[in-house]
Amino acid sequence: MNGIKLNIGPSPIWQKEGWHTLDHKPLEQKETAIHGDASNILLDPGSCSTVFMGHVIEHIPHFRLEDILLEINRVLKKDGILRILSPDLYTIAKAYVEKDMAFFKKAIEEDENIRTDLGIGGSFMNFVVAPGQDTALFNRQLTEFIAGYAHLYLYDFEMLKILLERCGFYNVTRKGFCESGVADYREPLHVVGLEPKWQDLNQEFYKKHNLIHKYDDAEGRYIINFKITGFDRDPLTSLIVEAKKHVNVNKNEFKRAYQDRNYGKSLLHDKSFSLKCNLIKAISSTVDSSQTVM
Repeated sequence: MNGIKLNIGPSPIWQKEGWHTLDHKPLEQKETAIHGDASNILLDPGSCSTVFMGHVIEHIPHFRLEDILLEINRVLKKDGILRILSPDLYTIAKAYVEKDMAFFKKAIEEDENIRTDLGIGGSFMNFVVAPGQDTALFNRQLTEFIAGYAHLYLYDFEMLKILLERCGFYNVTRKGFCESGVADYREPLHVVGLEPKWQDLNQEFYKKHNLIHKYDDAEGRYIINFKITGFDRDPLTSLIVEAKKHVNVNKNEFKRAYQDRNYGKSLLHDKSFSLKCNLIKAISSTVDSSQTVM
């Protein structure tokens, strides 16, 4: 498979020989670690043979997903393969409606960060909207930080198929866990040095293997003493989709079907709000630049 193999948002502790990574917070400076945004990938058009996004799109505001799919379309070569994993809206919603307690028990073993204090309703909603550090929510006046968010939106297969075909992809197919014509994708996510098979990455697993994976409130960061490699994860709850690039799609000529997205940006018509936004952007850029120099 000629061309760059790119993993978008893989986690700073992920590594794989022969692969490039794209992350907004890489831990290491190396040629294969691309710093940046998935809507503006610093690679040439048609330079990638395959792109992987494992549990990334649920963290992206849905207004922006088409822009990112169009950018992936740009960097993929003709018939290049895009593989996406994301929590499966249909599977999880079905378990919620049917009050499938066994499903949610297994789901919590698969991901111990799922909320449990509000019953299965709280667990279901934690798949849709979850706390994290990817998106910051402020009040309308931009005077109060409310929270940081991880998950923001979920998709089922039909939703992704529509979006992918709209953005220049074809042969959109639902895949089984580690099922792929690409050999790399048949290797599940696992800890480097351990057997290459999927195991629930929870505190019980870490303790069994003398591994550390915890968030330190005092330091404001995760403390982790291992690396991971491989691809598919969370087989119970994941929707796994592969698609091939069909045609180039020009971003400027792309016709957006979802018109209500404009309402999500309507606050920018408020001059006071827009001014505050521009000031925050300027301050953030200054702070980021000063930290890079240091």
